[in-house]
Amino acid sequence: MNTPAPPVDLDALRGATLHSSPFVWGTVHGTLPQPALGRLVEEFPDTGFTRTERTAGRPGEKGYRTDNLTLVDEDEAVEEGFRQLTPLWRDLVRTLMSADYRRTLGELIGKDVSRARLEIRAVRYSTGAWIDPHTDRADKLVTQTWYFNADWPVANQGQFQVLGSAAPDDVTRRILPLAGESIVLCPSENSWHSVTPVSEAAKEDRKVLLLHLTAA
Repeated sequence: MNTPAPPVDLDALRGATLHSSPFVWGTVHGTLPQPALGRLVEEFPDTGFTRTERTAGRPGEKGYRTDNLTLVDEDEAVEEGFRQLTPLWRDLVRTLMSADYRRTLGELIGKDVSRARLEIRAVRYSTGAWIDPHTDRADKLVTQTWYFNADWPVANQGQFQVLGSAAPDDVTRRILPLAGESIVLCPSENSWHSVTPVSEAAKEDRKVLLLHLTAA
């Protein structure tokens, strides 16, 4: 018997409110409602990841350390990545590849993304992993992230930070990576954001699903 597709609630995405300051972004709740969300948390992939690391050489340059598993590249499912997924996770990714999801996200941000290129990655942040303040590449039209940690104490750090400038302490909002939380972000020249280093005290990785739509 096939596992049914997870109930991605496009109405929750459609009804989200985006902020215009300091750039266009917003949090979205309920796009992956229970019981699928609980299973997705338990079944988050744990093998096949590749570490990427870069130390920034100057202020505003993106430094980072993360472990990545590519699932979709240039609109195509990546076989090696899909092998690491449970059936439920495969169904989730296929749902996010659908025209309905893309149309709904485009309506939310007020852009035609029907011909944009889709990329999806599962990302793990182990202790010490981080992303420096950055604005994203100029060809990115929109990013959406989902978090898959059932519990994440503030002491773990690893918070997503909305910044008012390139200064790491110019923080306007901090968001913990708790399951059920999602962020939509429209890159621009002032879309500064970062992820603080995960504390050595964290007992599990920070777990993220990252989706980009980039200009064709």
